[in-house]
Amino acid sequence: MDVINKFKNGLKKTSAFISKNIIFSLKSGSLDSETLNEIETVLISADIGLEVTQHLIAKIKNKKIKNDFDNSKLLNFLSEEITGILSKNEKKLIEDSEKSLKVFIFIGVNGSGKTTSIGKIIKKIHNNKKILVAACDTFRAAATNQLKEWSDQLKADFFQGSINQDPASVAYGACEKAKSENYDYLIIDTAGRLTNNTNLVNQLIKIKSVVSKSMLNFDIRTLLVLDGTNGSNMIRQVETFNKSLEVSGMIITKLDGTAKGGALISIAKKFEIPIHFVGLGEKEDDLVEFNADIFSRSILEIESYK
Repeated sequence: MDVINKFKNGLKKTSAFISKNIIFSLKSGSLDSETLNEIETVLISADIGLEVTQHLIAKIKNKKIKNDFDNSKLLNFLSEEITGILSKNEKKLIEDSEKSLKVFIFIGVNGSGKTTSIGKIIKKIHNNKKILVAACDTFRAAATNQLKEWSDQLKADFFQGSINQDPASVAYGACEKAKSENYDYLIIDTAGRLTNNTNLVNQLIKIKSVVSKSMLNFDIRTLLVLDGTNGSNMIRQVETFNKSLEVSGMIITKLDGTAKGGALISIAKKFEIPIHFVGLGEKEDDLVEFNADIFSRSILEIESYK
C-alpha cells in the first residue's frame, strides 16, 4: 500500500488535471462526438500525445459504451488501455539474486536529476553489495563533489580522475578497478550533455565504447535520466540519446512537479525501452520502481488496485 500511496501522492498534479477535466467533460451524461472531442483535448493537454490520444479515443468508440457508461466505468476503461500500453516498459533494474558485475552508465541533460538518482539507486542496491561509483564529469568540480557526498553517505567506494582529464580514461580506470577488486556494481556518472551538441554526445559515445571493450563479458546498462517536468520534450531527448547510445533503460524524475505526466505514456508507446524507476518526490525513498497498473490508476484517481 505504501507504494500505491507514493504514486497517488506523487502524481496528484497530473491526476487532478486529467481525471477532473474528463469528469467535467462528461457533464452532459452522453459520450457524443462533442464530449469525445473534449476528452481528446484533455488528454493532449496532459502531454499524452496525439498518437496515444487518438488510440484511446478509438478504443472508446469501438467499445460502444455510449449508452451504458458512468464516470467510473470510463475512467477504469481508460486505465486498462493505458496499462496495456505501459506494461511492456515495466522491467526491474535491480535483482538481488544476480551475482556477476553489473555496469550502469548514467546519461542525461543538465538538471534532469541524474546525480541525485544515482544516490537513490545506490541506496536501493546496497544489501551488502560492493559498489564503485566513477565520476566521469571531469570538467565540473561541483558535480564530482556532489557525487562523492552521495557515495560517502551511502558507503559506496568512489573513483575519480583529475580536473579536465579525458572522461573515457577515467571510465576505463574505474572498469579495471571494478574487475580486479571484484565489485558487484560499477556506476558511471557522465556530464550533463546537451543533446544538440555533437562533440559532447561523441564524448559519451567514447565512454560507452571504452566501457564496452573493457567489460566485454559483463552486463552493461545505459540508463537515461529524464526530467518529467519537460513533458513532450522528453521524446526528443530519448530519440537523440537512443540513436547515438542505444539506451537500455530510463528513469523519469520529478513527476511530482508536473501536471503533464502523461508524456511518459507517449514515450512508452513510441519506444520499447524499459522504464525502471520514476521520481515521485525529493526524499531518498521517493524514487520508486515503475508499475504500469498503479501509474495508470493513479493518474486517473482510481481508488481500487489489482
